Amino acid sequence: VSGSRDRSIKLWNLANQQNALVLTKTNHDGSVLCLRASSDMTWMVSGSSDSTCLIWSLPDFEPQNRLIGHAGGVLDVCIVGDMIVSSSRDATIRVWDRHRGTELKRLVGHAGPVNALGSHGGLVVSASGDTTLKLWDIESGSCLKTFTGHTRGLACVRFDGNLIYSGGQDNKLKVWDVASGKCISTLTGHSDLIRTIDSFQNIVVSGSYDRTLRVWDIKQNKCMLSFQSGHSSWIFNCLSNRTKIIRYIKGERERKWQTHGMQLTCLKT
Repeated sequence: VSGSRDRSIKLWNLANQQNALVLTKTNHDGSVLCLRASSDMTWMVSGSSDSTCLIWSLPDFEPQNRLIGHAGGVLDVCIVGDMIVSSSRDATIRVWDRHRGTELKRLVGHAGPVNALGSHGGLVVSASGDTTLKLWDIESGSCLKTFTGHTRGLACVRFDGNLIYSGGQDNKLKVWDVASGKCISTLTGHSDLIRTIDSFQNIVVSGSYDRTLRVWDIKQNKCMLSFQSGHSSWIFNCLSNRTKIIRYIKGERERKWQTHGMQLTCLKT
């Protein structure tokens, strides 16, 4: 499933290379900025620059509820049980009941747009353009910790339970210990904004507007690999496991690399 600035959400069948597009939905009135599916793949949620979220049933892909309340575009969403958590340009985070489509809590504390969310259990971490990260308890709505150390706005965050990984406009990947709230490592190498982070065990992959992907060994605090593919477009997202990395870029052909046992695949829209 993909979302686009053309306001559409598209469902694709990757097994059919000749006719991969299954259907297109245009229920949002603005760019579709984020998507998240439930773990059992029975529903998903989309967030848009129209300031709303839409809940969709799967696999029939029909809209169920529209979540209305944000005063700015919805920049990221995550799912915690039967609750939806959304973050916005309006500097707030909102918690929603997905069955009723009603707002349960409003989390206030950031001084800038909340660009990214990460969740683990009942905890959510938020990354903001105000340079800080905040850790929230969703049940109580309380802010447990604020993480400071970045010098410019944040664009992405990854939360694996014990560690938080963050990146943004200062071109640095920071690793935070959740228990202490302290930065335990700052990894440098990117020359532009870090737009996306994924992790798998002790390996972290970061994608940047410098058009590279870097693979980091967190235990050794070093860059293991740097993929410099020659693409002319920014990297927006990446996914990884032990042997494969998939990255999303804008307007490029599919490409694959195999380096040190890790396969890199690029997908175009």
